Amino acid sequence: MKFKAFSLILLFFLVSFVFCNSSNTLGEKSYCVNELDDSFLNRCNKEVPSGFFTLVANFIVQWINPRTLALTAVMFLLILPILQFSSIRREDVRSVLAKFTHNKIVILNFLHRVCYTLVLDVALYAVFRQLRPCKCTSDGGNTFQHVGSRYGMPSGDAMSGAIFGIFIFDVAPYQGWLARIFGIVCIALVAMERAVLGYHTVAQVTVGSCIGIFLHYYSTRLPQAMIYFDAFVQIIAGAVLLQTDPSLVYERDSMNNLFSWYVWGVSFQAYVLMEITYYYFRKQNFRKLKFSLQYLLQTRQLGGEYLINSETREDDIEEKTLNAQMDVTRKTDFGFTCIALTVLLIINFLSYVIGQEGWLTQIKK
Repeated sequence: MKFKAFSLILLFFLVSFVFCNSSNTLGEKSYCVNELDDSFLNRCNKEVPSGFFTLVANFIVQWINPRTLALTAVMFLLILPILQFSSIRREDVRSVLAKFTHNKIVILNFLHRVCYTLVLDVALYAVFRQLRPCKCTSDGGNTFQHVGSRYGMPSGDAMSGAIFGIFIFDVAPYQGWLARIFGIVCIALVAMERAVLGYHTVAQVTVGSCIGIFLHYYSTRLPQAMIYFDAFVQIIAGAVLLQTDPSLVYERDSMNNLFSWYVWGVSFQAYVLMEITYYYFRKQNFRKLKFSLQYLLQTRQLGGEYLINSETREDDIEEKTLNAQMDVTRKTDFGFTCIALTVLLIINFLSYVIGQEGWLTQIKK
């Protein structure tokens, strides 16, 4: 067993060594220059030629970024009924419904916080208007390519990494100390990744991480009704700021169209608003809007409506034999989830068209 572990470690370092050496063959023609200044907080830190840290950064970026977190949260919400009700024959139906509702609202709140990085962060780009740090060449300086989109303050990926990491730190769903260490490491690694790949400065990732941590505690400690305030402020501010910045001119079929990013984030925010509204604006749940998510979790009120006076409910007999797929769909409101998902996909498709065709944005002639 020890030999196998040693062999894997040795193989890892050999691959890293080969990768680093092969990247050095790029020669002196590849280098980057600073777009801002040479200070520690604002300089370009992109690793050129690519080495071990770039290898690690490229691995991290595929796991923790705003889009991956948003898509993963939605996928969890879609398969949650299957996961929760797979044990319907072994558990009381009301207990399963309570757990399902609890988990659904927690994930929706997490998705709402991820939307900060998709909508609010893009709006803040147009407020700070600070360029990204790196401009790189691979032909000895004849031509330079800007790394990333136009603006970089604050870092949206660092913000999403902080929101994910502090969520794990705060909730600590398994072995508290291990979860907290994992959460802190995630925040640090994502910040490092953005700087090493040249997308952001140290200052931009620091500000992004700090905002992400603040927004987690802000969102979970204030009343749930603030979700509506947050969403409308983000959507209105983003639309106004991005449309009034004269320097935001794009090419067609551009991956760096900030307004396309913004609309992509709005699609997820619309999904959250629809699902949250459907839960809270029922007669027995409306009052919960005045409480924070933290309080609702501590008092076990999310889904608790299924456990109150269960012995007096008229449909107890039906719920004890709940096995049919149609019944599960009805009890979990999966039909409405599909409607909300359809709205998400329509707005999401609009963001794709904006990026491809340049709708509602200034296009280079």
